[in-house]
Amino acid sequence: MTKVSVSVVMAEYNTNTDDLKTAIKSILDQTYRDFEFIIVDDGGKNDLEVIKKELGNDKRIRIIKNPCNKGLVYSLNNAITHAKGEYLVRMDTDDIAEKDRIQKQHNFIQKHPEYSVVASRVIEFSDKKELGILGKAGEKTRKDIMRGDVPVHPSVIMKKSDILATGGYKDYTRAEDLSLWCDLMLARKKIYVMNDVLLHYRVNPNDYKKRTLRHRGGELKARIHYYPLLGAGLIEYMRIAKSIIAGLAPVWIIRYYRNRKLIGGK
Repeated sequence: MTKVSVSVVMAEYNTNTDDLKTAIKSILDQTYRDFEFIIVDDGGKNDLEVIKKELGNDKRIRIIKNPCNKGLVYSLNNAITHAKGEYLVRMDTDDIAEKDRIQKQHNFIQKHPEYSVVASRVIEFSDKKELGILGKAGEKTRKDIMRGDVPVHPSVIMKKSDILATGGYKDYTRAEDLSLWCDLMLARKKIYVMNDVLLHYRVNPNDYKKRTLRHRGGELKARIHYYPLLGAGLIEYMRIAKSIIAGLAPVWIIRYYRNRKLIGGK
């Protein structure tokens, strides 16, 4: 493939096939066309070559196979290693991008080169309904990141050079994005969230089970590692205690609290 401006990166492992096709199609249907679409096959049951053919065998799709199931962090770093674009667009396998997502984000990050990461706000939804809008617009500070005001990971466009300079994704389970934002803050890079809502962010019932304490080890390790480096104060350290308490709560409480946090949520 010739040089492109944008590399869309996705890591796939056993996603519901219909959701996966919808997510891929939402990228292929973008108004912005100058991109490659790297999908890493992390050893799951889906045949990505067959799905690619079913969706028109678009030449922009590049499928990279891991030698075996290696996990999200390895897969994303693998995709970045193969990426030819100046910018990286993250996309998850069950989300849905608005048709003008890449166009708007690409325009913004080119007009504002001071930012290493530009995210959008997102509509959080389940199979049954839309739950509300997630994300707060504006530039993010160290305190914002430590207090949970962070970009929604699959909504971002990023400068590849800056991501590589920080060492890429670190192996913090379910917190690889948090560690990346922290690394960028430590490197004095800037992060911004656009006011535009450019992604439908799917949350299934099983996702809430992953918010329990036994699934929060990576997040807690990341916070304990990065907070002293970022100059955390009492309020920021209270975030660690809050995460532990939330992890001990029943799933229904986690779901209720999550829905209450959504901007515009009921």
